[in-house]
Amino acid sequence: MPKPLICTTIRYPSNSEVAVENTIIYEQPLNERMRTFMRLEHLFQQTTYNMRGFSVWDSRATIAGLIDILEILSRGDLKTEIFKELDHQQTELTSLRNMHGVDHQQLDSILTQLQQAQEKLHNHSEQLGQPLRDNELLNSLRQRSSITCGCCSFDLPAYHFWLQQVPEKRMDVLEQWYESLTVISTPLNLILAILREGADPHPVTAEQGFYQQNPDSSTPVQLLRVSLPAEANYFPEISAGKHRFTIRMLEPQEKGRPLQTRDDVEFKLWCCAL
Repeated sequence: MPKPLICTTIRYPSNSEVAVENTIIYEQPLNERMRTFMRLEHLFQQTTYNMRGFSVWDSRATIAGLIDILEILSRGDLKTEIFKELDHQQTELTSLRNMHGVDHQQLDSILTQLQQAQEKLHNHSEQLGQPLRDNELLNSLRQRSSITCGCCSFDLPAYHFWLQQVPEKRMDVLEQWYESLTVISTPLNLILAILREGADPHPVTAEQGFYQQNPDSSTPVQLLRVSLPAEANYFPEISAGKHRFTIRMLEPQEKGRPLQTRDDVEFKLWCCAL
């Protein structure tokens, strides 16, 4: 029996390490597509957080995030990769329609969100991030981004001048720049939220700090999530290959590299596949 769809709104949990109810969730993408998606997710979250700040340093951090996003968008055909994943999720979720126990209202809501995100991306004829690439100030900053501390006030007087504008004016401009990227951030957030929420956590034990599993090859796992108590004095190191993955619970050391704990560690594991 399939897992019922229980949420009426897709929520967007943050990536990497997430503190929830006195736990920390560690995530490990298992293919290049997911790694790229999650790196962009991280940058979008970082950028939107800094964009709310009033200081010059907040504006600098926001622009640094935008430049990093543009760098990733320039690699390969990300638009095609997103279309493929949207199509895949639509196909898999549509196949649940005739299965017992599925919340059809929730299923239709998610499929509608996927369809709307796909249509918006399809209607976007420009190269992803093109409005930002056409901006002279951002281009100057991108050209100097490879130079360590290459964006000081004496390097780019035009940037220094822009940063001295009143905070509200800077924030309005930054919001406009970021808005041009929502065509990509919206489907990315949706894809990752569906992938995360589509898996159930399972309690498992790492005996003497070591756990290994051979996942079901018929449904490739795209993302692993490990939940540990926030007060735990160890963290997971996840290694994954085509046929198996391993999790080692490591204890930080005052000197030297972390060591695998000798304790049996109980934790929750999500194998996210769709």
